Amino acid sequence: MEMARTVDQAAHATRRRQILDVAQRLVETRGYEQMSVQDVLDELGMSKGALYHYFGSKQALLAGIVDRTADQIEEHLAEVVETPGSDALGKLNQIFQALAGWKAGHRDRLVALLRVWNSDGNALTRHRTRAGIAERLAPLFERVVEQGVRDGVFTLPTAVGFGQVLVSLVQDLNERLGDLFFACEEGRADPSAVDRTVAAYTAALERILGVAPGAVHIVDPSALHAWFDPPRQEREG
Repeated sequence: MEMARTVDQAAHATRRRQILDVAQRLVETRGYEQMSVQDVLDELGMSKGALYHYFGSKQALLAGIVDRTADQIEEHLAEVVETPGSDALGKLNQIFQALAGWKAGHRDRLVALLRVWNSDGNALTRHRTRAGIAERLAPLFERVVEQGVRDGVFTLPTAVGFGQVLVSLVQDLNERLGDLFFACEEGRADPSAVDRTVAAYTAALERILGVAPGAVHIVDPSALHAWFDPPRQEREG
């Protein structure tokens, strides 16, 4: 009987992953508002009753995509945090580099999710997403801050709570850049605002940690502008 339950759990996890794969692709290609539960059912050849064993609504599907995305980001960054040999400042910059690389590799998904978060009536989704990501990433950042405080690299009285502070700053920056992304897409953004925004948040982070100006690299300029050039090129084309 124990073996049977294990097999069922594995089958359930596999089917759940298949459902999320389809829903995620539809969100990326059609947009969340245009995607329907029936679209997912048609692609999978499932009944609505069968789907509801896994996800009870369209909103639950979106939550599943967001949760899986947050889990993937956490797993990706944990590899950097657990790598021995780097000092805390180097490790922090490696985290930012890894995060930027992951985002670049999943651009379509993240743009689709940004559209959901910025559409009317999705304030609760934005709040839950932000809280869920912070819950996963704050402990990773705090471990790096602990190392920096211990080694005298960061001039903070304690590391406790500063993982959440760093994640909040990064999330605020991401939201601001998201606003600029859509403004750029609509042709109403000043491109220099992107660099100024990153510079301001970088300076704030350096001041909090007590490191020299220029020591923190939140995002490489070329990686940053790769996000903003396509919308401008598409608009001009």
